Amino acid sequence: MVLALAVLAALVVIGWKGSERLVSPARRGLQDYHQAILAKPDDHGLSVVPFTAAGSTPCLLVTASPRPGIATKSNILRDELARRGVRLPPWGSGIGTVVLLYGHGGRKEDHLPICERFCAAGFRCLLLDIPGQGDHPATAGSFGLHEAALVESVLADASRQFGFPPEPACLFGVSQGGAIALQTAARTPSKWKAVASVATFASLDRPVGQAAKNLLPEPLRFCAPLAAFSVGCGTRLRAGFWPADVRPVDAAGKLNQPVFIGHGDLDTYIGIDQARDIFAAIPASRKRFRVVTGADHNHVLSKGSHALYADLCQFFLAAVEPSGMPFERTE
Repeated sequence: MVLALAVLAALVVIGWKGSERLVSPARRGLQDYHQAILAKPDDHGLSVVPFTAAGSTPCLLVTASPRPGIATKSNILRDELARRGVRLPPWGSGIGTVVLLYGHGGRKEDHLPICERFCAAGFRCLLLDIPGQGDHPATAGSFGLHEAALVESVLADASRQFGFPPEPACLFGVSQGGAIALQTAARTPSKWKAVASVATFASLDRPVGQAAKNLLPEPLRFCAPLAAFSVGCGTRLRAGFWPADVRPVDAAGKLNQPVFIGHGDLDTYIGIDQARDIFAAIPASRKRFRVVTGADHNHVLSKGSHALYADLCQFFLAAVEPSGMPFERTE
């Protein structure tokens, strides 16, 4: 009886603490590399304007600087695309908008280095803090269940505030951000020319179950399903949803625009099998699966390096090309 009560108490603590970490992770402040870019954006080929959009959402509108400095990453990207024979728009063209969504526990500034590439390819970038993270005033997030509508509203607000057309627009997300991107694209497919998702789960209960297993010592791993269920109960109480309610794989089945799915082959937190499940669910013929060799969950972008960013930019350029640039399905 004492042992059973002790196990029950432990599961309650795991569920409550785990659910807090899931929907309201510890908020990170600005990192050194964020501050370096924000202090001298021209050196990185960027112009950065902060603003507030729907739902008191803190945002950044990032465009190509009219007075770019050394812009090393930007120039590497343009050189690589030119080497591939990609027709590049002039610097600062603003041919479309890419909305960038970050991973769990991140903040909008995390994607400033990615903006160096997307802006160099001719896109304006829209960065926003997700509820429960960054500087967003909301206390909890929902991994896309509610954020999909917010993303649409933020793009509409930015378009009005800064006077640019809301279309063509594309979505890019990593991990949690990829889940939000897929669900946003499925909510109103006609609003989005393309969506790219990197290192994303097929259903939120799967990484929750894996995290529970990883946290427990080997002799107690048989309790992992109970621990995951406890976290699910805590999530339901805190934020009003069950982890199993968040299913990007179902959203993928509603997509009719070009879709890019990328994943590291050494990702033990969200296995590459989940990315393959998402890819298989996409009915559109214009889709691409990109394996990042040697990458785990936290280093998929750095391991993919310049080639991955060039692939993404080439994908987005093909998607917004008004004359219908050929797009080949690759798996």
